[in-house]
Order: sequence, then C-alpha cells, then structure tokens
Amino acid sequence: MRSVFAEQRDRMREQVPMTPMIDIVFLLLIFFVCASAGQIRESLLATELAAGDVQSEEPLQREPPLLGQLWLHLRRRPDQRTVVEFNNPEYGRTFDDFDRLQVRLQELASIAREIPVILDIEPDVPMGDMIRVYDICRGADFETIQFATEAAGPGNSPP
Repeated sequence: MRSVFAEQRDRMREQVPMTPMIDIVFLLLIFFVCASAGQIRESLLATELAAGDVQSEEPLQREPPLLGQLWLHLRRRPDQRTVVEFNNPEYGRTFDDFDRLQVRLQELASIAREIPVILDIEPDVPMGDMIRVYDICRGADFETIQFATEAAGPGNSPP
C-alpha cells in the first residue's frame, strides 16, 4: 500500500518547474542584446544589382574608390626609433614623430573614415609603440582598424 506522501512526491516529479527555463531564456535574450549593441553599422554595402528593363544610352563608368586601404607599416630603425610608413607616397611619407602622424591620420579620417586601416607591425617594434599607433587610429575615428598577419601555409604553420 502506498502512502499519501509517496503519491505527492510522484506528482511533484511529474510537474516540470518553469522558473529555471524562463530564467535561462531571459538571460540569453539579455546576452544577445548586449552582444549586438557594440557592432559597427556599415555605411556602405557593396552590392551588385540586376540590370533591369530600362537601358541607358551611355554605359555607366564605375569610378574607382578615392582611397582603398590604408596600410601603416611599423618598423624599427637601427637607431632604435619606431617609424611608420604609409602604403602610398600620395598619403605622406615616413613618420618618426607620432604627433605628426596623428595630424595626418586625422586629416585622412576627415576625408574618408570608412577606409580600413591595416597595421603591419614588424616583430621588433615595441608593444607600447604599436598600441600608441592603434590609439592614434582610434582617436582619428576610423571605422575599421585591422592587424596584418602572415597567412598560414605549408611553410609557416602556427605554433
């Protein structure tokens, strides 16, 4: 003969408590809202549109973008000074003074802040100089700052 207490225990086991599941769903909702809040919105999306039915008399000529990518090469000179070289002589020259570099990057960012800045850093450059150049790029308000790495291939596998 079963006791009344055993029947109550069986009923409680059959009922699934919903509170922990609701808590998990709520926490996941908060996580995804917070995770998506810090993303940069794209101002330009490269898309190819269908030609459509209307034909133009003159073929459209695509203009090349004003600036493609801005490569900043950080290297160490023999006199132990860090210099920053731009990827193109049009943009400037070699900078060994971070204040002049900051002025030039602010000028470029005021023209086209959507161009990606790619930092190519040699291994002998001190971490402090690399962080300073990164902070200068962030202060100039560029949208995208990336770091160049060597592609992993047969000759250079990751450690």
